[in-house]
Amino acid sequence: MKPLDIISFAFNNIKQKKTQSMLTMMGIVIGIFAIVSLVSIGYGVEEYMHGEMMKMGGNKLTILPIKQFGIPPTHFFTDKDIKAIHNIRGVDSVVYGWYGGTDIEYNNEKKYVGYFYGAPNNIKKVYSETGYNIEEGRWLSNSDTYKCNIGYGVAHSLFNKNVKIGDRIIVKDKKFKVVGIMGQVGNQQDDNIIMIPISVGENIFDKKNEYNFITVVVKDGADMAKISNEISNKLEKSFGDTEFSVLSAEQLAETIGGVLSVLTLFISGVAGISLLVGAVGISNTTHMSILQRKKDIGILKSLGAETTDILAIFIVESGFLGLFGGIVGIIFGIIAAKIIENIAHASGYLMVNAWISWELIVGVLIFSFMMGVISGYLPARSGAKLNPIDTLRGE
Repeated sequence: MKPLDIISFAFNNIKQKKTQSMLTMMGIVIGIFAIVSLVSIGYGVEEYMHGEMMKMGGNKLTILPIKQFGIPPTHFFTDKDIKAIHNIRGVDSVVYGWYGGTDIEYNNEKKYVGYFYGAPNNIKKVYSETGYNIEEGRWLSNSDTYKCNIGYGVAHSLFNKNVKIGDRIIVKDKKFKVVGIMGQVGNQQDDNIIMIPISVGENIFDKKNEYNFITVVVKDGADMAKISNEISNKLEKSFGDTEFSVLSAEQLAETIGGVLSVLTLFISGVAGISLLVGAVGISNTTHMSILQRKKDIGILKSLGAETTDILAIFIVESGFLGLFGGIVGIIFGIIAAKIIENIAHASGYLMVNAWISWELIVGVLIFSFMMGVISGYLPARSGAKLNPIDTLRGE
């Protein structure tokens, strides 16, 4: 039989049992829909985070008191560690402080936000060079005490009433005057944040001589790799162990990207269970189709069709079921991803983006077609081996 004849037979068989074919494809549709939407959003967030990390620039190193993401630190940096880093040749400045979360109060409303305290002048230097900006007001200065900078979300969307320059926010029963509002970054961690001077932060949060975050600015022309190694060696002695990470912008982006990729793949794998259900459905449909068309198989064989021709018809038919299910699943998956993106952007989550590419679409289509082919192979093989005389007798 000619390839076009095989395709025509397979396509006509699907058309003759539309309802059965649609029900069979549902498992594939649901599975592909879930995978496309999840992978699209997952990789979109990963690309956004990579871009944000790269804004740090090539002359900055981030130092964290952890070896691996997800594992809590056993202890934190101290002034001794900061001094050791300062003394390294090629280091321009060091920003250190504490990132955490706390309740804040404004206009009799309480909300939970992130906070960061550090030396104001150093905060301004590093943040202004990494794409963060002050939308209104000014950065904190070293002479400030109970004053603060707030993120875009805190000012514009967190409370029922917008926070303005000169307003006061209560943190740990202390009133802080807002002197600067930061521009929108796009992720809630950075937009819902309040920055205060280190001198006040250490007192109200009772964390003197304890830091969970360090950023090192390296002088222009200095060897980043060499300084990174020197920092690691110095910290190993002052910190007391190697349970810390010294990361460049690229390394930090790769590390966070790796965590997000694993999470995306895991969630997609769970969603892929429905694909297994779809594969079983295709296999069952192919088997039922063979039982219903035994006489047709006998007639084709008596007219000269080879066993491989019969096998090809049923394999192409099951492949079409997988392919059509994949097409519908991709369409719904892309629509869902775009809806999620629009809702997220409207809510201030600019980091949530739908990543759609031809590689993703073509890859999913090939995958769904091959899943259909593999699912239908075994029942198709048994049907192709039927004895034509027995099938014509109805046995």
